[in-house]
Amino acid sequence: MTHVSPRRLTTWAATAMVVTNVVGVGIFLTPAAMMRSVGGLGPALLVWAVVGLLSVAGALCYAELTTRFPTAGGGYVFLREAFGSRAAFVYGWMSLLVTDPGITAALAIGLAQYLLAATGSSIPLTPVAVAAVCAFGALTLAGRGASSRILRWTAAAKLTIVAILVGAGILRSGSAAASLADSTQTAAIGMDTLAPAVIAAFFAFGGWWELGRMSEEVEAPRRAMPRALIGGVAIVTVIYALITMAYALSTSGRIAGGSDEAFVADVGRALFGPRAGQALAVIVVVAVCGSLAATLFASPRMYLAMSRDKVFPGSWLRFDEERGAAPGATLIQVGLACVLLALGTFEQILGYFVPVTVFFLGLSAAALFRLPRPGDDEKVFRTPWYPLPLLLFLLLIGVVLVLFAAGRPRATFIGAAIALAGVPASFLVIRRT
Repeated sequence: MTHVSPRRLTTWAATAMVVTNVVGVGIFLTPAAMMRSVGGLGPALLVWAVVGLLSVAGALCYAELTTRFPTAGGGYVFLREAFGSRAAFVYGWMSLLVTDPGITAALAIGLAQYLLAATGSSIPLTPVAVAAVCAFGALTLAGRGASSRILRWTAAAKLTIVAILVGAGILRSGSAAASLADSTQTAAIGMDTLAPAVIAAFFAFGGWWELGRMSEEVEAPRRAMPRALIGGVAIVTVIYALITMAYALSTSGRIAGGSDEAFVADVGRALFGPRAGQALAVIVVVAVCGSLAATLFASPRMYLAMSRDKVFPGSWLRFDEERGAAPGATLIQVGLACVLLALGTFEQILGYFVPVTVFFLGLSAAALFRLPRPGDDEKVFRTPWYPLPLLLFLLLIGVVLVLFAAGRPRATFIGAAIALAGVPASFLVIRRT
């Protein structure tokens, strides 16, 4: 029997999920990389503004789709309704086997690295990362209430962290106005510097669309989903812009060379003094905890949708309505993430699937083109100024795909080939009508 989970996630909890899922370790490394790539604060803020605006356009499209199909699954459901079961299965194939466990493993590694840095421990990295995945998997199994509290707390913590960093940047800058003026004077920017900045900004926003997998559990989706998606993306845009300004203020407009980690360390010392390493490490641990919790909480909902379509074993469908937990799907994700951590090659594997993930994101948004436009319905959010938001978002998707394929053709080809292997696999599980 297929169960429908009760709608218990409030608008604030859904918004917190967007913020915590998106803002992770990239809150520190991405602004640093962008400042070094484009050479100043002004161009960096412009990139954040443009990519943030285009991401809001995508959030508008997803807000309509999630209110038209307020059920577990997100992109999988949109692809199934617009392009058929086979396209949806290939997306689920890719997400189950590599993307979701790969993201989980990557977040766990980041959490372990900074946790060890904060404590000064010499414990091997992999066991700590595996323990983190298992701990947050257990938290997810504990139910919706525990996960929701973690999402709210870490979202509030991240906003507080941003305020502290910006305030410290202003206080340590000496002359904030001079720092900002100096940091906006840059040389001409070419495609070789702009392309990495655009790609970094896009992936810094990665994950807001995962809220679509939770639409079945969000209260009053017509009201909550647009507010959570659009508001969450807007909050994230402001967060990244403010952190970038704090970096510029703390370095008095001078863009450091070397690695991103070295630049962040320089900023930390400028903001907090010699013990900045531990301070920033604790901050990153808090940020990544929220992202890891959000990833493990949302991902299994898509597998439930596939199980309902009988393209996954029915036993994986078991859903604890009282706790809001999906034990089988969660254990699959945790198990595969631990396998990737043990192999130590998860970052490379995940890289192969980045362009394919971006492609399916654009394709799921393009479902609006294939589906008939809804009439006036108080239960459905209609994308304003349609089709302009969709065209703008697809433009962003196309630019990122071209830039990534040009920069990493081998990884793009391998990722596409492995994802396409899901097509013959689909013939084994999808009955022809």
